[in-house]
Amino acid sequence: MSYNTNMIEKIKTTLSLIVIIICLPYLVTFVVQGDFLNAPDQEEESGQELDENTELLILTTASEMPLQYEKEALKAQTVIARTNIAYARENDQAEPEKVSREDMREHFGAKEFQKYYELLKSCAEETAGETVTYDGKPVKLPYHYVSAGQTRDFSQTDKSMPYLKSVSCASDLRCEKFLKIEFIDKKQFRNKLRAAFPETEFPEEDINKMAAVSKRDSASYVMSVQIPGKKISGEEFKNAFSLNSACFSIKETDGKVRIITKGYGQGYGMSQYEANEMAKEGSSYKQILEYFYSGIQIENYHT
Repeated sequence: MSYNTNMIEKIKTTLSLIVIIICLPYLVTFVVQGDFLNAPDQEEESGQELDENTELLILTTASEMPLQYEKEALKAQTVIARTNIAYARENDQAEPEKVSREDMREHFGAKEFQKYYELLKSCAEETAGETVTYDGKPVKLPYHYVSAGQTRDFSQTDKSMPYLKSVSCASDLRCEKFLKIEFIDKKQFRNKLRAAFPETEFPEEDINKMAAVSKRDSASYVMSVQIPGKKISGEEFKNAFSLNSACFSIKETDGKVRIITKGYGQGYGMSQYEANEMAKEGSSYKQILEYFYSGIQIENYHT
């Protein structure tokens, strides 16, 4: 009897060890990653608490600025997004593009998605209702990733955005996207011009006769380029060659065309890189906005 009892206990112990060995990997995964596994449920619960406009603001801001940036820079971008949405609605224009929750979750993973979603939610809450106005109305607020060393003065193009003055962005020179140098074969250079401007006949060899910068603004962005028979804008040339900005120079070097581009984006309004550096040094989101947009008010505005 004692022998049988001992055998049964040994069998039970052995079976228990087998079950533990089989289940151990799953148990470890659950303990270590339990918060990750629960994140989708948590994010859906938090999303249900938000009204439609706050959700729109979060997803719009997420599409516009690196979410690893300082919170005060993200708050500045949040106010910009809210302002541009208000401006679009008042002027019957398309609203700024946004990402979806699904795209954010796929890009960051569920755990990081939840972290950044909550960060943007707090940015929206801490700037609740705040909109940039000029003469009592919300305005269109352009922004870009990094300037060519200073932002552009829009009055050199027209007078419709008097709050866009040129300001210094010394920190932008340290950005990894500040400078790009590329070399293009003459034939490839000519072919790109012909593809973009098929009605124009371009010479075979002389680079200066194919395209030459004819006018720059005070921030060194190209305003016009002379091509055979007419002038095109700096933006048109930038688009034809997929350049990072319209602050570029063209020069023939060792039989090739060298194009040097400074900055990333159109150069008007807030430089996001400079804004982030300002935030690191203690500037608030209001100080950042007032630096890049002259004569504005930041106030609660209701359409």
